[in-house]
Amino acid sequence: MIKLTFKKDELLKALDYCSSSIEKKHPMVILTSILFNFSEKECTLNATNLETTVIAKVHLEDAVPEGKIAVPARSIHDICRLSRAEVIVFNYDESSNVLDIKADKSEYKVPCFDSADFPAVSDTSKEYKPVKINKLISFYKKVQFSMSDNYISKAYSGVLIIKVKNDDGTETVDMVTTDIHRLSVLMLKNLDLDITEFDTGIVIPGKNFTEIAKIFADTEDAFVAIDDEKIFIKKDDVIFISRLFKNEFPKHRPIIGTYETLNNKEFAVVNRKELIEAIKRVIVLNSEEKIWPSKYVFNENVLKMTANSNSGGNSSDEIIIEKGFSTERGVAVNAKYFIEVISIIDDNNVNIIVEEAANKAMTIKEENDDYLYVHMIMPLRI
Repeated sequence: MIKLTFKKDELLKALDYCSSSIEKKHPMVILTSILFNFSEKECTLNATNLETTVIAKVHLEDAVPEGKIAVPARSIHDICRLSRAEVIVFNYDESSNVLDIKADKSEYKVPCFDSADFPAVSDTSKEYKPVKINKLISFYKKVQFSMSDNYISKAYSGVLIIKVKNDDGTETVDMVTTDIHRLSVLMLKNLDLDITEFDTGIVIPGKNFTEIAKIFADTEDAFVAIDDEKIFIKKDDVIFISRLFKNEFPKHRPIIGTYETLNNKEFAVVNRKELIEAIKRVIVLNSEEKIWPSKYVFNENVLKMTANSNSGGNSSDEIIIEKGFSTERGVAVNAKYFIEVISIIDDNNVNIIVEEAANKAMTIKEENDDYLYVHMIMPLRI
């Protein structure tokens, strides 16, 4: 009989980390478990779905011999989450492979899996280097919404992170997403990534980046290594491992243009709140449709909006804007895409570039000391 004694709060924290890599249902039932790997006064929890892996360390109250237990993940997480106890005690019978759990007045007998069936946990010999992970996480919202759904285009269902040398010799770290109909590029000005793989770019699956954002939400500095098409991210007591997609992204800088080109383009300035409300008014008849085709015509300090619905109806609206173009310009785009991007702009005003030539993309631009953000929406023909 092996006895493991945990502080409930520490164990629950580790289980929460592991939850992102647990499969509720899977042909390999072992993937619905968490591997408790223990020795002396340390226990490592391993969870994997073969796409991501979490390794979380927990302190044991008493020293124990080396061993492993594959515990059903949902059972142990629910037991720990609902318990009133401050201490959770495991008594494991190796001969029967049954785990007896005591938590205050509650007792449970949990049949376990064969720990020998648990997949080998990935490791790396590469050097971990410090990264300001909080910067990548905090700005992820500006590109998250424009990546492709996995079932439509797997190659574009992630976020590209790549170091780019600018024309003036400075370097930025670009975060890029696209679903072909739109392109988001966030150029981080003050982030150092001293890892060679970022020179050619890595693509982290979107759902995995979302889990990174949860696990490292309160972390300023994490340590990162990239090896064998996987990214390893660690902080004090947890390591998150994600597989990477092959970088098949188009060259985004030639598409959006150089920094100088963007700065030299004429742009309109529109109050963000007023614009969102006006777009919502004009697409009322389209709100149940998959695509919200709408047209935007800028004429001096007036922005006129029109939309047609599949039922044959139409609508129009107009607002006064802060700054217009020197000539009348118009573009038709999916209003759903337009609302999504201006909703994540931090400024009170939105800078919008509409080309004089017809059937060119609409570009939204935002810049401050930390980043330059460029979002392009492909035009519609209406």
